[in-house]
Amino acid sequence: MEPRFGEQIIGREHPAALLRAEVARLTAGHGGLALVTGEPGIGKTTLVSAAADEARRSGALVLGAACWDSDTAPDYWPWVQVLRRLARFADDPSGAREAVDAGLAALLGERPAGEGDEAGDDGDEAGDGGRAEFDRHDAVTAALVAVAQHRPVVVVLDDLHWADPASVRLLQFVTRHTWFERLLFVGTYRDAEVESGEHPLRPLLVPLSAKATTVTLTGLGRDDVAALMTRTAGREPGADLVAEVHRRTGGNPFFVEQTARLWHTDGLTDTIAPGVREVVRRRLDQLTAPVVEALTVAAVLGHEFDRGTVAACVPAPVAQVDRMLGRAAAARLVLPRGGGRFVFVHDLVRETLYDGLAADARRARHAGVVRAVDRSGALAGALSPAHLARHAWLAGAELDPVRAGELLVTAARDAAGRLAVDESVRHYRRALDLPGEPVPRVRLLLELAGLLHHIGPADEVERLLTEAAALARQADDPGVLTRVALTAHRRHSATRRRLDADDLVREAYRRLIGEPDPQRSVRSLVTDLITATETLARHGSDDEALTFSLWARHDTTWGLGTAEERAQVTAEIREVARRGGDRETELWATALRWVALLELGDPGYRRELASFVAGARQGEVPRQRMAATMDSGIIAAFRGDLATAEECFAEVESHPEPEHSDHAFMTHHIRWSVLLLYGRVAEAEALLDKVGAGHPQAELLRAITAAERGDPAAVRGLTAGIEAAGATYPRSVSPLWLRLRAQAAAVDGDPGRCAEARAALAPHRGRWMAALFGCDIAGPVDLWLAAVDAADGRWDDAVAGYTAARDAADRLGARPWSVLARV
Repeated sequence: MEPRFGEQIIGREHPAALLRAEVARLTAGHGGLALVTGEPGIGKTTLVSAAADEARRSGALVLGAACWDSDTAPDYWPWVQVLRRLARFADDPSGAREAVDAGLAALLGERPAGEGDEAGDDGDEAGDGGRAEFDRHDAVTAALVAVAQHRPVVVVLDDLHWADPASVRLLQFVTRHTWFERLLFVGTYRDAEVESGEHPLRPLLVPLSAKATTVTLTGLGRDDVAALMTRTAGREPGADLVAEVHRRTGGNPFFVEQTARLWHTDGLTDTIAPGVREVVRRRLDQLTAPVVEALTVAAVLGHEFDRGTVAACVPAPVAQVDRMLGRAAAARLVLPRGGGRFVFVHDLVRETLYDGLAADARRARHAGVVRAVDRSGALAGALSPAHLARHAWLAGAELDPVRAGELLVTAARDAAGRLAVDESVRHYRRALDLPGEPVPRVRLLLELAGLLHHIGPADEVERLLTEAAALARQADDPGVLTRVALTAHRRHSATRRRLDADDLVREAYRRLIGEPDPQRSVRSLVTDLITATETLARHGSDDEALTFSLWARHDTTWGLGTAEERAQVTAEIREVARRGGDRETELWATALRWVALLELGDPGYRRELASFVAGARQGEVPRQRMAATMDSGIIAAFRGDLATAEECFAEVESHPEPEHSDHAFMTHHIRWSVLLLYGRVAEAEALLDKVGAGHPQAELLRAITAAERGDPAAVRGLTAGIEAAGATYPRSVSPLWLRLRAQAAAVDGDPGRCAEARAALAPHRGRWMAALFGCDIAGPVDLWLAAVDAADGRWDDAVAGYTAARDAADRLGARPWSVLARV
């Protein structure tokens, strides 16, 4: 492994500098001991080899040896290698040859010529082993010193964790007695293995390291991983790939190189190279079976895991598992994160453990995690909904499909609250892949359709609703079919092709109430269905069904003239949510209740808004917090605090929109409406040009903007185009259409248009216009009526209207609208 650019080792500048300093001290006449430690593949040998090369260039004699991982290796084997190499350089007249030969003979158990055969010689080592060892150590030391008198010497001992104890004792002796000689000893060993309580060399190497310059190597950082991958593969990896490789390898250079080679040759990064797997396996083999079992459970849990969850799955007392994980941490396989949480140093360790399980064993272990959490209330917060859903899914047939479905749906809802829409969709689809009864499946299909309605595609929404309708018919449940019909009616813009929402409403009406009158409108049939489902839910004390019906009533009645009813409906939704402990629904009901009160001109909207914002910010659901920030910005602009509004909108825009979202236009729409309110018409036009066809009502907004600019020709042209196209707008957008009709009449001055606009708006005097569920507050109705009356020459009515609009704005603290009414 040579992770270099030229002579520089990637990511090892500081460790290399420490070894260079030791070499510099050597050439200046002072020896020492340096120990380089770290896990397998971390780059110990590479670093030491670079230091040895530098020592050679400075004139030092470098003697290298490696310890052998074999029970057949003789004692002192690394020192035998050192002295044999030393002998090659001792053919000078200084007398070093004699010292080297004596040292080598002592190591090999040989005796110089003329010695031996005296009584007691054969038993000397057995009778006085300490003295014999001393003599041997002294002979080796003398040999090294003899050569060092004439030339600096560097002795490199690689893989000391495999050394025999006698060799380490010799290292202790020779370093202690040559401190002021030109002798530098450099050793490498795996500290995690040696420092575990079971390693035979722990009592020898740990004290030795305290007297040495110790260089501990850890994983490379991301930038260095990128550089090493580039060097190995010959091409530069992307940032996401670097992050993934760094996470899986922990920055271990050997692991990174092996992964980079797989990426270069096969395009793979999620496969474990055989050499890496062998290294990991050898490290695991150093551990006891209980520790490996705890790590296997942890591998099933994931890259990061909780001590208590491992204990529940093993099962074993937490204190015992804590000791096991402590041993794994000492072996540098996991790292403690605090609070009882741990993380794998390399994901390759986790993958090796996980891949070692048979498929059925994996499923059983994932199911075991779910059951362990279900058994222990203390583990309720240890795993996130997404993690529990993962275990439920991977458990397969080992887990009850009903329980698996519950966990997947919980995770889907949680992900939606976190604005992780793609993740939410994935959980819903997995839940639908499980076997189940028709009615629960219908509800799942409707939830998924509701989520996809906001991000598309429309064909998928239609397919889900069509399947839901078929299942409802199969279940022969009129109530469930009605729920599908009401959902399809609310999502009608997304179901215009194969699924006829109007026919489905009539079918549901026929099944739940009776044969509908052919002359009645679909809207009136929907109202009857909602009333019927509300009644059934109240009689059956079914709060979930009641909440669905109340929301259906709220959404289908949106528009001018319905604010009072919606204020009552949202109040009841909130009451039902509170008694069921549904905090999320309670907050959304409050969010829409403030809109209804504002439409009514009730200053109490401020109290409801404050309640929603406070509740959303107390929670940890990003979707709610973002909605609260957006609402705060809308009202800040409404009240004349543009600086605060800009801060709020900037915060909202800092969150990425879900891919393919058909609501991605909303923040643009809000900014457009605020720009118009503050008279910045040119900026509003520029924004519309930027959004383009990304807004579903782009032509409507362009026409309103032209009216604000005072361009009669453009207003007439755009309005005529909308009318000629037969455009219809959802109820949530209808207030903007009424605004345009009033402004178009005011700009044009046509008496007929003025009369039509007045007739449409007059029933709503004293109210405010709010579109898109409160995202666009389009001003007091009296303001637009006054503009129409002024254009029509009805001056007294116009003055009365502007006065009423000013007073309404002052009551609500809407300074910009108050100013507009006075102009």
